[in-house]
Amino acid sequence: MVNYRTVLLFNSLTLVLVGIVTACLNLFGSSVKGLFLPPCSATYPGAGFFFLAFQMLFYLSVMVCAFTFGLLRIIQPDRPENRFILYSALFAGCFLFNEVFRTHVHLGRAGFPKVTIVIFYAVLAIAYGLTFRRHIPSTPYALLLSGVGLLFVAFFAEALPLKNEIVSSLVEGIPKLLSGINIALYFWFVCQGLIVRSLNFSNTESNPEWK
Repeated sequence: MVNYRTVLLFNSLTLVLVGIVTACLNLFGSSVKGLFLPPCSATYPGAGFFFLAFQMLFYLSVMVCAFTFGLLRIIQPDRPENRFILYSALFAGCFLFNEVFRTHVHLGRAGFPKVTIVIFYAVLAIAYGLTFRRHIPSTPYALLLSGVGLLFVAFFAEALPLKNEIVSSLVEGIPKLLSGINIALYFWFVCQGLIVRSLNFSNTESNPEWK
């Protein structure tokens, strides 16, 4: 079961952390934009911190789903939820691959507009939602929707004509970071619930007197 206090706590702490780090950087005259840039573009110690944090959140999502799928295959190999967890790991892994290897940047240099890449991920998300439309409503899908929604907000925020570097970086970076947190928490709660239910079912089957 999802614990929304935990969700609120993680989101709030993230906003506080971003605020503190931004204030410190302004105090020392460093660029806030660097916090959300890839480490290869780092110009000062700590640059790329929030970019790496976002990537680590997706690493967590992929690892949790992959571990859960492997465990469920042993406990209850024929459950339909197993396929949902497997495709969730693949879906999150596909996006992680893009973030790590910056394929959208290379495609952009090759002449593909960013909107084309956004549409591709939108189609992928819709296909994922339609495939598991019967299973997702039984999960804390509000977290998933908020995570995906914030991710698209971050994608389109980059196109906004904001002249202030700090505001531009935060408007794009904060939704992206929060999306990673909410998506990671979604898969954490879903996988936790599936493992607990599978273990309880396995114990009941092996001990009929518990039924």
